[in-house]
Formats: sequence, structure tokens, C-alpha cells
Amino acid sequence: MFVSFRDFHSILKNSLLVQASVLCALTTTACKDESLVPVERIMSGVYNYGTVDARFCLSTPTPAHQKLKYLFVVDHSASNKPGVTIDLTDVQNTDPTGGRRYGPMINFVKNLNPDPNTSTSFGIIDFNDTATQPTGLNGFEPDLTTFVNIATTDWIGGGTANSPSPADSGFTNYQAALSLAQQVIAKDAQAESVLQSKPIVSVVYQIVFVSDGAPTILATGGSTLYTQQFTADLQPVISKIMDLKNNPTLSPFIAGISLNTAYYFNTAQAPNANAVTLLQQMANAGSGLFIQFASGQQILYQQFAPPSRNVLNELADVFVENENGVWWDNGQFMLDSDGDGLPDLIEQQFGSNPNLKDSDGNGVSDLVEYRTKGHPCNSATCAPSGRDTYAICAGFSPTKDASGNVSFASSANDGLNDCEKYLLSGNPQSFNSNGDLIPDFFSLKNTIPIQPGNSNVALADPFGDGITNYDKVKLGLPIQVSNKQLSAFDARTSTLVTESSTGGINCYHLTVENVALASPQDKIKVYVVQNNSLIQNKAFLMTAEKTMNDQGRTANFVAGDFK
Repeated sequence: MFVSFRDFHSILKNSLLVQASVLCALTTTACKDESLVPVERIMSGVYNYGTVDARFCLSTPTPAHQKLKYLFVVDHSASNKPGVTIDLTDVQNTDPTGGRRYGPMINFVKNLNPDPNTSTSFGIIDFNDTATQPTGLNGFEPDLTTFVNIATTDWIGGGTANSPSPADSGFTNYQAALSLAQQVIAKDAQAESVLQSKPIVSVVYQIVFVSDGAPTILATGGSTLYTQQFTADLQPVISKIMDLKNNPTLSPFIAGISLNTAYYFNTAQAPNANAVTLLQQMANAGSGLFIQFASGQQILYQQFAPPSRNVLNELADVFVENENGVWWDNGQFMLDSDGDGLPDLIEQQFGSNPNLKDSDGNGVSDLVEYRTKGHPCNSATCAPSGRDTYAICAGFSPTKDASGNVSFASSANDGLNDCEKYLLSGNPQSFNSNGDLIPDFFSLKNTIPIQPGNSNVALADPFGDGITNYDKVKLGLPIQVSNKQLSAFDARTSTLVTESSTGGINCYHLTVENVALASPQDKIKVYVVQNNSLIQNKAFLMTAEKTMNDQGRTANFVAGDFK
């Protein structure tokens, strides 16, 4: 099984049921319905039927383009200094100069290996009785030098560069620190949702929460001490942080959030068991790591760095096309020798060449000209001298060969060039202009409009025969007429199985029986539509072509055939 925009396996599973209804419509008394109005039968004109056997693998995972944002949440309570008296049960003198907290942080930031696929930003939250960000920092800072200067100033505090003395005082309010972290990330994600353009580059938020003690604060009224509890005080705030990933507005811009915790202490003093338990619980709830650092150990921030992400690719759909057999507007299956989508018989009627996709050499295929103007060429003989020059497409950089034939590039590589996409009001940069995942040229051949906003056409059942346009394309049926008008035609049957899954690459075996053929050596094209697992609207296409073997009436594809 695999994740896709449409449940392809379900369609294949139900194909026999669909075919049963097709056969019911085509046979006589066995499925007779006296209420049906007799309709004219249309003979299919099929030469024969063949089998497509295709083995293919999805594309190799690629490094994900991402934004990585570190949020260092740093304990500035009085227990970092010697001589603590406000809570005698807590540790003290754990980091009087800030060298354990800030020195390794700055070194970690400065020594991050450059990654062309990742842009990195940094933020700090200082907390004791309350939580704030250092002066000069509002959320995250993308400039490394600026961030290092802010962090260094925060480290020095009331001391000097040679003798830092961070501003450590008061109690240890975990809840306030987590609440501010939630606000910072929510505000940043909201800004990302406004500023980003497609394709979306999502953000990984990596919180590193460092503390030397339990979250003991003054209770309401200020006369007694209260130690914050995980379930009552901390877990609800952590849930709010993690739930940002599920926010309908923000989730497309958040690839992940991780809350990591570090406990630093003096070996001469026993670790605070309550602090250890709470920090471990926080990391578990925040899908992060918990690490302890004893006396003499610096906080190793690099241990909290996330691994590089790879983009896995998912199978979204598979389409099989006979390039030399086309269902025409009258519902008849007809030979199309040049594979341009315009049957030979129609080309002969209009004077175009059934063996040339672009009879007059103007860079626009006979089918596109026919669909946009009602005829494949300007002149009755399709002479190049009388062809439409399509000056409107001059911006697509046309080229000419030695014979004067014009050609345009195809950015989407789906069978239509950029000029043809423009003339059809499609998107030259996408193989899937209308968003239905059916490749544009294949859609055009099946008379499905490719213009954006027409994705629901594939799911329509305009004739009320119980089979949607999409199902007809999959079953090899014409969408131009009601299925009740078809006579003597076998619908396709398909099976798709996963053969292997290694290293994030899935390989499949597709078998399609009863592929209608118009000639002994029809060319078969298989479209494999993949989707990016991180960005669900970023589908891309692989294709392969093979000539049908007339003797065995098979077209066999192997993984290396697909490009």
C-alpha cells in the first residue's frame, strides 16, 4: 500500500466490479432493464488487445530543502551562582561564569557545517522567575554574526569579556519559559505562512532547553515555594507547542518541532531527582532527547542537532496510454499513426499528414490546432507557406531546423510544449495543469480540459453510466460517450503490487490486461506520477515508451526504462 491523492489500489480492487457493470451494459437479457431507453451501439474498431507488464521504482530520496531554527532556552536562575539561599534543597554554583551554557552554544553555532539545502536561524530565551529574549533579539536571527554578538552580550552580563557574569537570579520557572517558546514559534510560523512562496520550504524548530534544577517558584501570594508539576503545569504548554504542527494554517510551513532537554549539575552534589524526572518527561512529550552533563562537562549542543532529512517519494498514480490508438469524439477507437491525438481518418479529411504530429511545421501539433481552431492547419494542404506563425508564442524562444520547422521547448515534458500549453490555457511549468494528476497531453487526448480549476472534471460522470471520467481513462474506455453505447469492447484489468522497499525506494510491478490496440505495433507509454512526501502538492512525472510486440502482444518495461 502507499499514500496517494487517490486510492489507486482501491480503484484497481474495484475494477472487476466496474467491468461487471460494463459487461452488464453490453450484454442482453442477463442484465436487462426494461426502463432503459434503447441507444445506438458503437463498434469499437479495435484491432486486438495486448498486455502491459511494467516494473518500476520510485526516484531516489533527495536531501530536503528546509529551514532549521534553533531556540536555546537557557536557565538564568540563582542556582547557577554560589551561595544560594532561596531554595536550600536545590543545587548551586553550577555555572557561575556561564561557560558551560554559553561557550559551547556559541562554538556550536559558529562551527555548523554549511549545508546548501538548509538555511539556519537562532533564538534565545532566558528564564528565571519570568522568561524573556535578550536585548536585540525578536524571535529568530538568521545572521550568524549578529546572533553570536547577541549571545556573547547575554553571556557576559554584568561582567567583562575576560570574566563573564551572566544575569542569574531568582527561581526556575519552566512554565514561563515554555509558554514564551510557544509564542515565539507560533509568531515565526505565522510569518513564514505570509512570506513564503511555492514551492514551500518548511521549517524544523529545534528547541534546546537547558537547566540546572527543578522548577521551583514562589506560589501565588509570594510566601511559600511551589514546584511545578509535569501533568498540571508543563504538559499542557508542551502540547500547545507540539500542536502547532497540526494548525491548519501553519502546518504546511512546519516540518517538525522537537523539544530537547539538558540537565547540568555538580558531581559534588547529587543530581536533583525531581529535575531529572521532569526534564526527561518534557523531552519525551516533545519528541526530543534528554542528556545529563555533570561537573566539568560542557553542554554538548551538537548532540541535539537533527539529522539531515531526505525527501521520500510516494506513488500517486500510474497511467497507461496507447499512443497510436485514440478514442475519438464519436466514441470510436481509431488508429493514430503519428501519436498526435488526431486519428488518421480525421487527418485525411482535413489534408494533414497522419504520419507527422505537426503537419505544417509551425511548432504546434495538429491536435492542438484542431482543438483550438477547428482544423489542423491553416491551408487545405497544410503547406508551411500558409501556416499560422503563432507570434503570440514568440516569448517561448522557438527554434528552427534546416527545413524551417519550428519547435518549442517542453518544460513539463508531458507531450505538450510550452507554446501548446499556453494556447490551451494550461501551465507550461506543470505536467498537471488542472491538478487532477492526469498528464496534460493524455488529458487532452481524452478531451479532459487541462485549464486550472477543472480538476473535478475527471471525477464527473456526465452520462450517468456509473463510471467517472477518471475510471474510464484507467479502464481504457471512451469518456466522450455513454458506456451503454459501447459494443464488443473489453475493459482493462489491472494489478499493482509492491515488489520491494529498500532505502526509502519503493519498487512496483504493474500488469494491465486488455489494452486496446489499433495496429500490430502500437507504441505504449506508461506515466508514473510521484509525489513529494514533504510537500503534498509537488507531484512530478516519470515516463517510458515501448513498442508492442505483435507476436506476443505484450509491452514489457523495466525500471531502467523510466526517465
